[in-house]
Amino acid sequence: MSTRLQPPPVTPSLDELVPLFEEAARASGSSRALKAGYLNAIIARWVQTEDPGTLAPALHALLAKEGVKQLVDEQGTPVSTAATEALLAMSYPHPLEVSPEHLEALRLQQEPAVPPAPKGWMLTVLAAATGVQAFFFVLADDMRRMTFGLTADQLAGDPSLPHLPDHGLLEATLLRLEKDVWWSVRPLVPWGQVAIAAVLYYFATALATTARERTLSRRGFLGLGAVGFVLGLLPMQYHAHWGTLTAAVGALLVGLMLRGPKPAPSVPPAA
Repeated sequence: MSTRLQPPPVTPSLDELVPLFEEAARASGSSRALKAGYLNAIIARWVQTEDPGTLAPALHALLAKEGVKQLVDEQGTPVSTAATEALLAMSYPHPLEVSPEHLEALRLQQEPAVPPAPKGWMLTVLAAATGVQAFFFVLADDMRRMTFGLTADQLAGDPSLPHLPDHGLLEATLLRLEKDVWWSVRPLVPWGQVAIAAVLYYFATALATTARERTLSRRGFLGLGAVGFVLGLLPMQYHAHWGTLTAAVGALLVGLMLRGPKPAPSVPPAA
Protein backbone atom coordinates (compact mmCIF):
# COMPACT_ATOMS: atom_id res chain seq x y z
CA MET A 1 0.00 0.00 0.00
CA SER A 2 1.38 3.41 -0.88
CA THR A 3 2.16 5.85 1.89
CA ARG A 4 0.40 9.18 1.86
CA LEU A 5 1.01 12.55 3.41
CA GLN A 6 -0.59 12.53 6.85
CA PRO A 7 -3.49 14.97 7.31
CA PRO A 8 -3.48 17.46 10.17
CA PRO A 9 -5.17 16.61 13.50
CA VAL A 10 -8.25 18.59 12.44
CA THR A 11 -9.77 16.89 9.40
CA PRO A 12 -11.43 19.20 6.86
CA SER A 13 -15.14 18.86 6.24
CA LEU A 14 -16.60 17.23 3.14
CA ASP A 15 -17.53 20.66 1.83
CA GLU A 16 -13.83 21.33 1.33
CA LEU A 17 -13.32 18.34 -0.98
CA VAL A 18 -13.88 20.22 -4.23
CA PRO A 19 -11.79 23.28 -3.19
CA LEU A 20 -8.95 20.96 -2.12
CA PHE A 21 -9.11 19.15 -5.46
CA GLU A 22 -9.18 22.39 -7.48
CA GLU A 23 -6.26 23.76 -5.47
CA ALA A 24 -4.21 20.64 -6.12
CA ALA A 25 -5.16 20.61 -9.82
CA ARG A 26 -3.94 24.21 -10.23
CA ALA A 27 -0.57 23.46 -8.63
CA SER A 28 2.46 22.21 -10.53
CA GLY A 29 5.63 20.23 -9.93
CA SER A 30 6.35 18.86 -6.47
CA SER A 31 3.68 21.07 -4.91
CA ARG A 32 1.02 19.37 -7.06
CA ALA A 33 2.16 15.91 -5.93
CA LEU A 34 2.19 17.00 -2.26
CA LYS A 35 -1.31 18.41 -2.47
CA ALA A 36 -2.50 15.25 -4.19
CA GLY A 37 -0.97 13.17 -1.38
CA TYR A 38 -2.68 15.36 1.19
CA LEU A 39 -6.02 14.89 -0.57
CA ASN A 40 -5.52 11.12 -0.73
CA ALA A 41 -4.76 11.05 3.00
CA ILE A 42 -7.87 13.08 3.78
CA ILE A 43 -10.02 10.68 1.75
CA ALA A 44 -8.53 7.73 3.64
CA ARG A 45 -9.40 9.39 6.96
CA TRP A 46 -12.92 10.29 5.87
CA VAL A 47 -13.63 6.61 5.29
CA GLN A 48 -13.05 6.07 9.02
CA THR A 49 -14.91 9.12 10.32
CA GLU A 50 -17.68 10.14 7.90
CA ASP A 51 -21.10 8.65 7.29
CA PRO A 52 -20.94 6.51 4.10
CA GLY A 53 -24.27 7.89 2.91
CA THR A 54 -22.76 11.39 2.94
CA LEU A 55 -19.22 10.53 1.81
CA ALA A 56 -20.16 8.31 -1.16
CA PRO A 57 -21.94 11.05 -3.18
CA ALA A 58 -19.02 13.41 -2.58
CA LEU A 59 -16.54 10.82 -3.85
CA HIS A 60 -18.66 10.07 -6.91
CA ALA A 61 -18.73 13.78 -7.67
CA LEU A 62 -14.94 13.87 -7.29
CA LEU A 63 -14.51 10.92 -9.68
CA ALA A 64 -16.60 12.78 -12.25
CA LYS A 65 -14.20 15.75 -12.19
CA GLU A 66 -11.95 16.24 -15.20
CA GLY A 67 -8.30 15.56 -14.45
CA VAL A 68 -8.88 13.45 -11.33
CA LYS A 69 -6.98 10.55 -12.91
CA GLN A 70 -4.02 12.78 -13.77
CA LEU A 71 -3.68 14.19 -10.25
CA VAL A 72 -1.05 11.86 -8.77
CA ASP A 73 0.80 11.91 -5.46
CA GLU A 74 4.50 11.29 -4.90
CA GLN A 75 3.97 7.52 -4.68
CA GLY A 76 2.23 7.46 -8.06
CA THR A 77 -1.30 7.00 -6.68
CA PRO A 78 -3.96 9.01 -8.53
CA VAL A 79 -6.66 10.73 -6.53
CA SER A 80 -9.19 8.68 -8.50
CA THR A 81 -7.62 5.51 -7.13
CA ALA A 82 -7.85 6.78 -3.55
CA ALA A 83 -11.52 7.67 -4.06
CA THR A 84 -12.27 4.27 -5.62
CA GLU A 85 -10.54 2.44 -2.76
CA ALA A 86 -12.57 4.48 -0.29
CA LEU A 87 -15.84 3.53 -1.98
CA LEU A 88 -14.89 -0.15 -1.98
CA ALA A 89 -14.06 0.04 1.73
CA MET A 90 -17.56 1.26 2.59
CA SER A 91 -20.49 -0.88 3.60
CA TYR A 92 -23.08 -2.26 1.21
CA PRO A 93 -24.30 -1.03 -1.27
CA HIS A 94 -21.61 1.57 -1.97
CA PRO A 95 -18.99 -0.86 -3.41
CA LEU A 96 -21.55 -1.94 -6.00
CA GLU A 97 -21.92 1.65 -7.19
CA VAL A 98 -18.31 1.87 -8.45
CA SER A 99 -18.23 1.94 -12.25
CA PRO A 100 -16.37 -0.80 -14.17
CA GLU A 101 -14.09 1.89 -15.61
CA HIS A 102 -12.81 2.88 -12.17
CA LEU A 103 -12.56 -0.75 -11.08
CA GLU A 104 -10.38 -1.53 -14.09
CA ALA A 105 -8.22 1.55 -13.42
CA LEU A 106 -7.77 0.40 -9.82
CA ARG A 107 -6.83 -3.10 -10.95
CA LEU A 108 -4.22 -1.75 -13.34
CA GLN A 109 -2.87 0.57 -10.64
CA GLN A 110 -2.50 -2.28 -8.16
CA GLU A 111 -1.14 -4.80 -10.64
CA PRO A 112 2.57 -5.22 -9.96
CA ALA A 113 5.07 -4.50 -12.68
CA VAL A 114 7.15 -7.41 -13.88
CA PRO A 115 10.94 -7.43 -14.34
CA PRO A 116 12.21 -6.86 -17.88
CA ALA A 117 11.99 -9.81 -20.22
CA PRO A 118 15.28 -11.63 -20.91
CA LYS A 119 15.76 -9.98 -24.30
CA GLY A 120 19.20 -11.42 -24.96
CA TRP A 121 18.29 -15.04 -24.30
CA MET A 122 15.00 -14.71 -26.15
CA LEU A 123 16.70 -13.23 -29.20
CA THR A 124 19.42 -15.89 -29.11
CA VAL A 125 16.90 -18.75 -29.02
CA LEU A 126 14.69 -17.26 -31.73
CA ALA A 127 17.65 -16.44 -33.97
CA ALA A 128 19.10 -19.93 -33.57
CA ALA A 129 15.75 -21.58 -34.28
CA THR A 130 15.21 -19.37 -37.33
CA GLY A 131 18.70 -20.15 -38.62
CA VAL A 132 18.20 -23.90 -38.30
CA GLN A 133 14.75 -23.57 -39.85
CA ALA A 134 16.18 -21.67 -42.80
CA PHE A 135 18.88 -24.33 -43.24
CA PHE A 136 16.29 -27.11 -43.39
CA PHE A 137 14.10 -25.24 -45.85
CA VAL A 138 17.08 -24.56 -48.11
CA LEU A 139 17.75 -28.31 -48.10
CA ALA A 140 14.10 -28.95 -48.87
CA ASP A 141 14.26 -26.55 -51.81
CA ASP A 142 17.42 -28.22 -53.10
CA MET A 143 15.75 -31.63 -52.88
CA ARG A 144 12.79 -30.37 -54.88
CA ARG A 145 15.13 -29.14 -57.61
CA MET A 146 17.00 -32.46 -57.68
CA THR A 147 13.71 -34.28 -58.28
CA PHE A 148 12.56 -31.65 -60.83
CA GLY A 149 9.73 -30.58 -58.58
CA LEU A 150 8.07 -33.99 -58.54
CA THR A 151 6.36 -35.19 -55.41
CA ALA A 152 6.86 -38.58 -53.78
CA ASP A 153 3.60 -39.80 -55.34
CA GLN A 154 4.68 -38.65 -58.78
CA LEU A 155 8.08 -40.26 -58.43
CA ALA A 156 6.32 -43.47 -57.46
CA GLY A 157 4.51 -43.46 -60.78
CA ASP A 158 1.20 -41.80 -59.87
CA PRO A 159 1.55 -38.23 -61.17
CA SER A 160 -2.10 -37.52 -61.69
CA LEU A 161 -3.53 -38.80 -58.41
CA PRO A 162 -6.81 -39.70 -60.13
CA HIS A 163 -10.15 -40.21 -58.44
CA LEU A 164 -8.75 -42.37 -55.68
CA PRO A 165 -11.07 -45.33 -56.31
CA ASP A 166 -9.42 -47.53 -53.67
CA HIS A 167 -10.14 -45.11 -50.81
CA GLY A 168 -13.29 -44.53 -48.82
CA LEU A 169 -15.21 -41.28 -49.10
CA LEU A 170 -13.76 -39.74 -45.92
CA GLU A 171 -10.18 -40.69 -46.73
CA ALA A 172 -10.59 -39.46 -50.29
CA THR A 173 -11.97 -36.13 -49.01
CA LEU A 174 -9.05 -35.70 -46.61
CA LEU A 175 -6.55 -36.47 -49.35
CA ARG A 176 -8.24 -33.99 -51.66
CA LEU A 177 -8.15 -31.30 -48.96
CA GLU A 178 -4.48 -32.08 -48.41
CA LYS A 179 -3.75 -31.62 -52.08
CA ASP A 180 -5.98 -28.59 -52.75
CA VAL A 181 -5.55 -26.66 -49.46
CA TRP A 182 -2.54 -27.80 -47.45
CA TRP A 183 -0.15 -28.01 -50.40
CA SER A 184 -0.90 -24.36 -51.28
CA VAL A 185 -0.57 -23.16 -47.69
CA ARG A 186 2.51 -25.01 -46.45
CA PRO A 187 5.07 -22.79 -48.28
CA LEU A 188 3.82 -19.92 -46.09
CA VAL A 189 4.39 -21.79 -42.82
CA PRO A 190 8.03 -20.76 -42.20
CA TRP A 191 7.32 -17.11 -43.07
CA GLY A 192 4.32 -17.09 -40.75
CA GLN A 193 6.31 -18.60 -37.90
CA VAL A 194 9.08 -16.01 -38.24
CA ALA A 195 6.69 -13.06 -38.59
CA ILE A 196 4.52 -14.01 -35.62
CA ALA A 197 7.57 -14.71 -33.46
CA ALA A 198 8.97 -11.27 -34.32
CA VAL A 199 5.71 -9.55 -33.36
CA LEU A 200 5.47 -11.48 -30.09
CA TYR A 201 9.12 -10.69 -29.29
CA TYR A 202 8.48 -6.96 -29.73
CA PHE A 203 5.36 -7.11 -27.57
CA ALA A 204 7.08 -9.09 -24.81
CA THR A 205 10.20 -6.92 -24.66
CA ALA A 206 8.84 -3.43 -25.41
CA LEU A 207 5.17 -3.33 -24.41
CA ALA A 208 4.46 -6.01 -21.79
CA THR A 209 5.13 -4.28 -18.46
CA THR A 210 2.42 -5.82 -16.27
CA ALA A 211 1.85 -9.37 -15.11
CA ARG A 212 -1.22 -9.67 -17.32
CA GLU A 213 0.62 -8.53 -20.45
CA ARG A 214 3.54 -10.82 -19.63
CA THR A 215 1.09 -13.73 -19.37
CA LEU A 216 -0.43 -12.81 -22.75
CA SER A 217 2.96 -12.76 -24.44
CA ARG A 218 3.91 -16.06 -22.79
CA ARG A 219 0.70 -17.70 -23.99
CA GLY A 220 1.31 -16.30 -27.44
CA PHE A 221 4.71 -18.00 -27.72
CA LEU A 222 3.41 -21.26 -26.25
CA GLY A 223 0.48 -21.18 -28.68
CA LEU A 224 2.82 -20.52 -31.58
CA GLY A 225 4.93 -23.49 -30.54
CA ALA A 226 1.91 -25.77 -30.21
CA VAL A 227 0.59 -24.77 -33.64
CA GLY A 228 4.07 -25.30 -35.10
CA PHE A 229 4.16 -28.84 -33.74
CA VAL A 230 0.77 -29.59 -35.29
CA LEU A 231 1.83 -28.18 -38.67
CA GLY A 232 5.12 -30.04 -38.46
CA LEU A 233 3.26 -33.33 -38.17
CA LEU A 234 1.23 -32.67 -41.31
CA PRO A 235 2.54 -34.07 -44.62
CA MET A 236 5.42 -32.02 -46.04
CA GLN A 237 8.89 -32.51 -47.44
CA TYR A 238 11.23 -34.25 -44.97
CA HIS A 239 13.58 -31.31 -44.34
CA ALA A 240 10.74 -28.77 -44.22
CA HIS A 241 9.14 -30.94 -41.55
CA TRP A 242 12.19 -30.62 -39.29
CA GLY A 243 12.47 -26.90 -39.96
CA THR A 244 8.89 -26.33 -38.80
CA LEU A 245 9.44 -28.40 -35.66
CA THR A 246 12.66 -26.51 -34.86
CA ALA A 247 10.84 -23.17 -34.99
CA ALA A 248 8.12 -24.63 -32.75
CA VAL A 249 10.70 -25.72 -30.18
CA GLY A 250 12.22 -22.22 -30.20
CA ALA A 251 8.82 -20.62 -29.57
CA LEU A 252 8.12 -23.00 -26.69
CA LEU A 253 11.49 -22.29 -25.07
CA VAL A 254 10.93 -18.54 -25.26
CA GLY A 255 7.46 -19.01 -23.77
CA LEU A 256 8.99 -20.83 -20.82
CA MET A 257 11.42 -17.94 -20.34
CA LEU A 258 8.50 -15.55 -19.84
CA ARG A 259 7.20 -17.10 -16.66
CA GLY A 260 6.10 -14.37 -14.30
CA PRO A 261 7.81 -13.86 -10.94
CA LYS A 262 6.48 -15.92 -8.07
CA PRO A 263 4.44 -13.88 -5.58
CA ALA A 264 6.20 -13.08 -2.36
CA PRO A 265 5.10 -15.28 0.52
CA SER A 266 2.66 -13.57 2.80
CA VAL A 267 3.94 -12.93 6.31
CA PRO A 268 1.31 -13.35 9.04
CA PRO A 269 0.99 -10.34 11.30
CA ALA A 270 2.81 -10.48 14.59
CA ALA A 271 0.66 -11.46 17.54
